[in-house]
Amino acid sequence: VSIGGFVPKPHTPFQWAAQADHETIDRRLKLLRTAINSDRSVGRAIGVRYHDGRPGIVEGLLSRGDRRIGAVIEQVWRDGGRFDGWNEHFSYDRWMTACAEVLPGYGLDVDWYTTRERNEHEVLPWDHLDSGLDKEWLWADWQDALSEQEQDDCRWTPCFDCGVCPGMGTDIQIGPTGVRLLPLTPVTTG
Repeated sequence: VSIGGFVPKPHTPFQWAAQADHETIDRRLKLLRTAINSDRSVGRAIGVRYHDGRPGIVEGLLSRGDRRIGAVIEQVWRDGGRFDGWNEHFSYDRWMTACAEVLPGYGLDVDWYTTRERNEHEVLPWDHLDSGLDKEWLWADWQDALSEQEQDDCRWTPCFDCGVCPGMGTDIQIGPTGVRLLPLTPVTTG
């Protein structure tokens, strides 16, 4: 089992969520590690790997950043950043130094992209991209998540009108009969 911090992603109900800072993630993972290791039967039975919270901050910056993050990426590259997805090459300090050099020119910092919660009316950097999901539906689903409302799987229950099925020209609803699992059609090239 591999455990790391939560990184909100675009085109999901959590795109408005604040990401926890790396100190908070590291503290929570340490508590979890201590709890698992304190129970020898569980600790030995489960192989658990924990991820440092710092790469998650860079992941959050890249996943919810706008075009200005391109200048940060270029600066990291100019400063020698290569293969940063690999732990042995990752340098959190290099990324934070690049952010400190580039982002103040825009009046921004890393936290503006990662650890703040967005509001309903904020224009998001990916709003011009169509994932098939209606932004209003995503917001309503985000509000349900905040109030801990569970949603049934729409393949088995009535449609929630998220916007995917009509936009994709399909209907994935299985219904109580369980007749269809997914609308699988052959993909052809040429």
